[in-house]
Amino acid sequence: MTDKDFQKLLEIRKLLKEAYDHYFENSDGHCKSQEGHISVEFGNYWEDQECQMKITYVNIYSYVFGNSRIHCYYSIDEALEVVKIWHKEEMETDYEE
Repeated sequence: MTDKDFQKLLEIRKLLKEAYDHYFENSDGHCKSQEGHISVEFGNYWEDQECQMKITYVNIYSYVFGNSRIHCYYSIDEALEVVKIWHKEEMETDYEE
């Protein structure tokens, strides 16, 4: 895993935190206990024989955001793009309406 990968994962975490903060401050707070859990999977023996820590999946658990509870992505970039959409949609949500 590169430093750039780490920075992208950190951005995912920060965007999710901000979106969840907004959600919990403004909504009824309905959620599941695993909200925001992020896991990273690395290549298997054959995919990462040089021990480069190649990321093969990023999994995000979110009952609040997205259309299912578990969201699986083949890259950090894919996960980051989706989380940016979730973040934008949440931050634009007006709970007073």
